[in-house]
Amino acid sequence: MTVYEKIIELLNKNEATYATEHHEATITSEDASRVRGVSMHAGAKALVIRGKKTGTHWLFVIPADLRFDAKKAKALVGEAVSFATDPETVTGCVRGSVPPLGSVIGLKTYCDARLAENETIHFNAGSLTDSVSMPYADYLRTENPEIVDISE
Repeated sequence: MTVYEKIIELLNKNEATYATEHHEATITSEDASRVRGVSMHAGAKALVIRGKKTGTHWLFVIPADLRFDAKKAKALVGEAVSFATDPETVTGCVRGSVPPLGSVIGLKTYCDARLAENETIHFNAGSLTDSVSMPYADYLRTENPEIVDISE
């Protein structure tokens, strides 16, 4: 089963409201925002982060127009962190296609509190050519991420 299929299965199982869209490949958050016709702030950017000491991986989700704060992450997880060098090995998703659903890809999910500023969020769904749009409230109920302050 593909990551996309796992996402759809999870959303259906949790009776989430969502819409899917197949589109041209989007590699950057700017591309995705343009293709979807939505603000970058409504994009749920999923970042695979690695602990420098333990090698543990986590998924951090932030609004696509904000920057990840590694110092805040270090305070949260108890060790220095960096971006995973090869997120595809960890998640099965190419860079830029990782969904904000760590439960689908085997990672603990941390979600920046500022994503709640959006009624609806948008994200790549395990593919550079497939997106999901859904109410933020349904995302929270489906994924149950830990809400944190992790952006600059």
